[in-house]
Amino acid sequence: MIFDSKERKLKKILKDGKAIILAFDHAVEHGPQDYENVELNPERIGRIAYEGGADGVILHIGAAKIVRKLYPKLPVIVKLTARTSLTSDDIQIQEIVTKVEEAKKIGAVGIAATVYFGSNDEHRMFARFSEIKKDAEKFRMPIFGFAYHRSVKFKSKYDPVAVRYAARVGAEIGFDVVKTYYTGDKESFSKVVKDCFVPVLVAGGPKIEDEKEFLKIVEDVMSVGARGVVVGRNVWERRDEDAIKLLMDLRRIIHK
Repeated sequence: MIFDSKERKLKKILKDGKAIILAFDHAVEHGPQDYENVELNPERIGRIAYEGGADGVILHIGAAKIVRKLYPKLPVIVKLTARTSLTSDDIQIQEIVTKVEEAKKIGAVGIAATVYFGSNDEHRMFARFSEIKKDAEKFRMPIFGFAYHRSVKFKSKYDPVAVRYAARVGAEIGFDVVKTYYTGDKESFSKVVKDCFVPVLVAGGPKIEDEKEFLKIVEDVMSVGARGVVVGRNVWERRDEDAIKLLMDLRRIIHK
């Protein structure tokens, strides 16, 4: 029997070293009430990703099972950690809700986990991540790490110093791919990429109504060395046909 190595799995998503990934973990962390006018159906998300040519999707295990069944050729990354907005804002920690083995069983090609660097619960998240890392090694799964800072020392989560620091620590502790925030300008973000020695994917963030403005941001981050984007609301909060077209436009930028 031939087993896929971690590197082979990673190449299924970053085929040319770059990727556009559609994320759909928002209903867990924000709740469906934040998206009243959006159809939060995993089947819809899978179809948009598949028809738009996304290189993969990030989903929690329940939605991932549905997408895997309907679109077996679409690479799936299972999100292992979670928190909800029902908890106090003072609690900045994500717990493990899915094991690596569960992701492996449904045919995922990678796993994702969040670490809130600089939060009061940072030490607990480091401990949780060590568990994930051990199982990821066992099952040869690449780790897509969400490197988000939550330090009260910085006023903005987009602060260039904090984003740069968090991305670097993510690479240091074993993220195979780092997902992080855009700092707002090419000069500061180029330092984030330069100091992170694993591929950096940029989080799409809140919806930007003007598609040209959003595409310009993607062009900027790619020009300074980012390896792609992880987009969610900027795609699936649009009408289906517009969402699919936007993914295709992103492909032209990222994969040339």
